[in-house]
Amino acid sequence: MSQFSKSRILYNLQRTRVLSLQMIERVPYEQWFEMPLGITHVAWHVGHMAIAEYFLGLALVRGAQDEDQAIIPGNYRELFGYGSQVSGDQAIYPSPPELLSVLAAVHDQVIKETQALPDAVLDEPVVFDDPEFDHHPVFDLKGGALEWSTYHEHVHIGSIGLLRRQLGAAPIEYMQESRDGKKFV
Repeated sequence: MSQFSKSRILYNLQRTRVLSLQMIERVPYEQWFEMPLGITHVAWHVGHMAIAEYFLGLALVRGAQDEDQAIIPGNYRELFGYGSQVSGDQAIYPSPPELLSVLAAVHDQVIKETQALPDAVLDEPVVFDDPEFDHHPVFDLKGGALEWSTYHEHVHIGSIGLLRRQLGAAPIEYMQESRDGKKFV
């Protein structure tokens, strides 16, 4: 029996993405490249969430595949990957709709492949075959990579929330919105 629950991993992947999109959709596209703290912008976080979910949910679980180019552009690692430098030059980045499209495509593929994954695979060691990523400090099993994907995304939800507030938006009143009938699905 696996130490990981595939159904719980899928639930967390899906619910985390709902929360991410609830935060992201509240930042107007024209503000996605603003850097109120001079450090980062919303567009970078959205692109980073896409490349991170690709690595954590696909590449580290089943290995990179040639057909992955259809869901994650080759320049995402350079633009949004671990150690990438955020630029205020909007021209080097994909547009907000393009970023959202890639974010959705990666997520859909992770969900599809995780659903089809035999439970026993979750307990297999991750094969780190990239010289830059020869280990991860938090996990060493494939189920751990999938679990970490959700925790990692929550960090970026918070960062986007902070940027949103720095851009002048009021706090989100999730509880009141829920009472008023908004569905978070």
